Amino acid sequence: MIKTISLICAVRDPQGQDPGAVDKRLLVIEPEFATVLKSTGRELSTLSPTLRSAWDGRPLALLTRTAPARATEAHVSIIGHITQTELRGHTTTVEIANGFLNRFIFAAVRRVRLLPEGGDPDPLKGTGLSRYLTTVLAHARAAGQVTLSPAGRELWWQLYPQLTQPTDGLLGQLTARAEAHAIRLALLYALLDGQKTIAPEHLQAALALWNYAQRSAAWALGQATGDPLAEHIHNALQRSPDGLTRTQIRDLCQRNLPADRVEQALHALAATGRAEQRRTLTTGRPAETWTAVPAPGA
Repeated sequence: MIKTISLICAVRDPQGQDPGAVDKRLLVIEPEFATVLKSTGRELSTLSPTLRSAWDGRPLALLTRTAPARATEAHVSIIGHITQTELRGHTTTVEIANGFLNRFIFAAVRRVRLLPEGGDPDPLKGTGLSRYLTTVLAHARAAGQVTLSPAGRELWWQLYPQLTQPTDGLLGQLTARAEAHAIRLALLYALLDGQKTIAPEHLQAALALWNYAQRSAAWALGQATGDPLAEHIHNALQRSPDGLTRTQIRDLCQRNLPADRVEQALHALAATGRAEQRRTLTTGRPAETWTAVPAPGA
């Protein structure tokens, strides 16, 4: 799991007898991204502000008495894997509102074939991709400042209002950095082409990928509430075709949550059309049952 201290130390500046990190670039592959979301949700965790600062290019600092560390001009990238259910369950309105999650690009990925024996041990053999990437990286290191071409600048001015147009709801907040992601992707496409300027075709390619990322986020979140308790209750309702009574829902929460907190979660599910309440007349107080509403097209 990603930890603040390990991340900063991996890209730290020289200090005293410590020569610091030789390479200020860091690529982290996190196969269980849900653990990162759990960590950032803890009250005293510094992981979220550290990763946000890294994305923004700001200095990173570890303020401990025994081993203080600082990292400047570091480049940190994260590739995380998470299921749709986990993303909904661990995504909170806080993580969306503070801009943590909208610094990531979401891409829905599905398995397209079965490989019982693991596939080719060297899938790039004979493709020439390794040689091509070596050439591209050498060009990128010597490219210097990459700018927009005249035609690229004209197209960027046309696209910018569209990319900065706010969208309502959790999805809108999750994709609120569209212009920043799009220009970064266009930069990568320009470098992959061996160019030093961003042309219209690079912006168009970047916009196509960003559009897919937006659709991926919409698919992953669906009508998510941003409330982990509501998502927990919804998962339980989906496993109970006959529904759950209010007492069963309280039992699901180990009865250690206030009634108004459970009510808030149920209201969020009802407001997004993902759960509905049924009342059955009895000889005493009407029985209340909650059931999950099937997703459109399910």
